[in-house]
Amino acid sequence: MKWNIYRVLALILLVPLSIGFGFAFDGTATAIERATHPREEAIAPLVKEYSAQCALPEHILWATVLTCSDFVSNAVSTDGRVGLMQIKPETYAFICTEIRGGEAQDAGLLYEPKTNLLAGAEWLSYLYQRYGVWETAYAAYYAGTDTVDAWLADESLRTPLGTIREIPDKSCRVFVKDLCDAVEMYAKLYYQS
Repeated sequence: MKWNIYRVLALILLVPLSIGFGFAFDGTATAIERATHPREEAIAPLVKEYSAQCALPEHILWATVLTCSDFVSNAVSTDGRVGLMQIKPETYAFICTEIRGGEAQDAGLLYEPKTNLLAGAEWLSYLYQRYGVWETAYAAYYAGTDTVDAWLADESLRTPLGTIREIPDKSCRVFVKDLCDAVEMYAKLYYQS
């Protein structure tokens, strides 16, 4: 997970202030967890709308944005992933033509948070429908469906239930773990009563 300077500063300030003012540890832990797992106001309406539109839990969408881009809307990875949800241009073309059933759109639109979030939500929803297991969907989000299908076809990597026993690619395995941890934290902080 990437850390931006504001989160580091928040942690540096929150811990001593919490101790100095005598807040309970649980309150301090929650404040720190919320600082490291924020919900950005600028995109909150879009997250709510697209989660509902794609039948995707909000906490999963928030966790994916955090894990993929740390809320940097113009982020570009070394392998060409773009924006908040780190969507590859070829994945966006698939989303436009195969999932939406329309025409391919200009990949430059992926720099717009609105377009990127919707595409990411549609892609996650599609992957979950395809695999039926969140961890497998997350692995496909990172490594691609062809790679995950190959892993699932390998009996040594597949459980008796048809899921991946252990992700063989270390960077994918780390991504899936980080995303699962973030999903759990967002659910705990914002969606459990």
